Amino acid sequence: MGTVSYAMTQRAAAEFVSRLSRSHGLQLQRFLLRMLGRRDVAEDIAQDAYLKIYRLSRPDEVTCPQALLFDVATKLALTRIRRARAEAAITAVADADEVEQVADAAAGRPDQRAAASQAMQQLAEIVEDLAPNLRQVFVMRYVKQMPRQEIAEQLNISLGALEQRLTRALAQCRARMSALGLDWLGLD
Repeated sequence: MGTVSYAMTQRAAAEFVSRLSRSHGLQLQRFLLRMLGRRDVAEDIAQDAYLKIYRLSRPDEVTCPQALLFDVATKLALTRIRRARAEAAITAVADADEVEQVADAAAGRPDQRAAASQAMQQLAEIVEDLAPNLRQVFVMRYVKQMPRQEIAEQLNISLGALEQRLTRALAQCRARMSALGLDWLGLD
């Protein structure tokens, strides 16, 4: 008896999620895309929301399915954003620690000071060659050391857009430094 009841509940949950997807899937995708800025991440969050609702397995208790769907998706998206920000902060701290280590090491030996100076000069040239929007956020964040929120507000862009620009700028700088035979920190 319990197995039959469980199977019926699972079937009802599957039908419920299927109806939700057909009725509100496109609207949810657009909502998440605006919130997250990336189609692939929006699709992942939508799928996670459907899965979470399916696991609830109580469609008969839901009075407003659309509200439930958007509430679950919003909470999952916010969790993803917080996780991404935490990872970015950890990466930024690690990058700052690496730069300090290079500066400390270079302060002791003339050859290391010269290599670090040359690498910084090359990095400055690379930054100058970045697209204007990437150069602007790079300089504001890493040269002027402005907080991310302040940069986003000044440029009238979302934090997500700012993070994307910073990521692209750093990736381009790293690639160009690598192409010159230097590691990111300016040492061979």
